[in-house]
Amino acid sequence: MRYFTAVLLAALAYCVGAVELDLADEAEVHLIGDLKLIDPWAKSAVGRGHTAKLFFEFRNLGEHADRLVKVSSRLASGSTVFYAVGVEQGNRHLEPIDAIDIPVGENAFELTEVGYYIELRGLEVPMLMGKRFPVELTFERAGTATVEFTARFHSPKLNRRIREAASRGDVEALKALRPSE
Repeated sequence: MRYFTAVLLAALAYCVGAVELDLADEAEVHLIGDLKLIDPWAKSAVGRGHTAKLFFEFRNLGEHADRLVKVSSRLASGSTVFYAVGVEQGNRHLEPIDAIDIPVGENAFELTEVGYYIELRGLEVPMLMGKRFPVELTFERAGTATVEFTARFHSPKLNRRIREAASRGDVEALKALRPSE
């Protein structure tokens, strides 16, 4: 039901012009040295202060591993925390880590809420869906670059999977993409 409500709100926001959606829905790619950053997005959260969880997919096309060591945004006055998410006896727990390792290889590595992610703290206001904001990423080898993240409900990759399954009329694939209750 929550998923349906979120989709309904997104459709309503789009209809009243509050949100600009990229109907082409192609992957957004940024090259930073030998690193390819794909679909940077953020999920806003309100709780002990405004925070945003940052996610993206990356590939390291170079010959050496790299590390993401610092993340900041002029819109966030608080600290930034890198998290590794673990599951122990069925309970999810967060473990703060110093950096995110980026191995070499063609295989993509994706930051998600069930693996690794970045949390920006102390946002002046919560991020509205569709809002783009600059984030500075610092890597040990590739250096520093500013990348725009887009606030969303879920990964742009999920949008593409839904669209592809729907265009094929693949009901089973659509069912598999539903979040578990």
